[in-house]
Amino acid sequence: MLRNSFVKSNASNKNAPGHSGSRKDASYIMHSTTNGFTPEIIKGYEKLLSRFPGEHKRKSKTEADVICPVHDDHNPSLGVDLRHNGAGPKVVLNCRSQGCGYSEILQAVGLTDADLKLQEKNGMAYGCTLEAYAASKNLPLGFLTSDDVALEDGTCYVSALGMEVPAVEIPYADQNGEQVATRYRISLGGDDRFRWERGSSTILYGLHKLEEAEKAGYVLLVEGESDTHTAWYRGLPAVGVPGVDNWRDEWAEHLNGISKIFVMVEPDEAGKKLWRTLVSCKTLDSRLKRVVS
Repeated sequence: MLRNSFVKSNASNKNAPGHSGSRKDASYIMHSTTNGFTPEIIKGYEKLLSRFPGEHKRKSKTEADVICPVHDDHNPSLGVDLRHNGAGPKVVLNCRSQGCGYSEILQAVGLTDADLKLQEKNGMAYGCTLEAYAASKNLPLGFLTSDDVALEDGTCYVSALGMEVPAVEIPYADQNGEQVATRYRISLGGDDRFRWERGSSTILYGLHKLEEAEKAGYVLLVEGESDTHTAWYRGLPAVGVPGVDNWRDEWAEHLNGISKIFVMVEPDEAGKKLWRTLVSCKTLDSRLKRVVS
């Protein structure tokens, strides 16, 4: 088997945190019909829809055509659809008949752009689909589902909500290409974005592609899976630290055959913390090069 690809294990999502073992329970069915949006977000969408007078043609719980308030509309032609984007849930407007201007539509019903960005009361919008993740990172779905990356849509239980939410399954492989862990991305933004599958051990992300780094003579060491995906898509050898607080000095042995290690340091406190942690690792210190992103 090539070391830059891997075989996913047959483990099902029943090992995800708090999973009931059945994908047909009420919470899963509810989320599958609302495209991963929580009831609170759906309620906010309904409230926003009510700002548009006249006939509404509902296509789903997250999509509707309404009377455009800008042109002389007699057949609902303004799409008012709830979508995922990098910053969280947002309502998207599209006049399919006359192409009326975005700002004109907002002004006609007394809304602002900020009103279209829906948030949970606690600031968290749980739920992440592969399509939404790809859009937020500007990466092709085909790349993210390829054998080298192998992301999939799944579900994960969130105790704060008492239910499952859509989640992106991120498989972790060892250097032999065998899947040994799974991490779930449960939100695109906010502080609570990830869960580990029960029984998973925390390891570096991308060990199955280290052979590429050894041949190149360098590797990008980044924080998180998404930066790793971006590097891979651009043809750069990279491995990811799954969170700045999770680095373990024993992981340095995986990088022994690589002479140059470029650390992508984000311009924030987390980025500074990652750099301080890595330079304190004596087996890495002399090979580290800081790159401010």
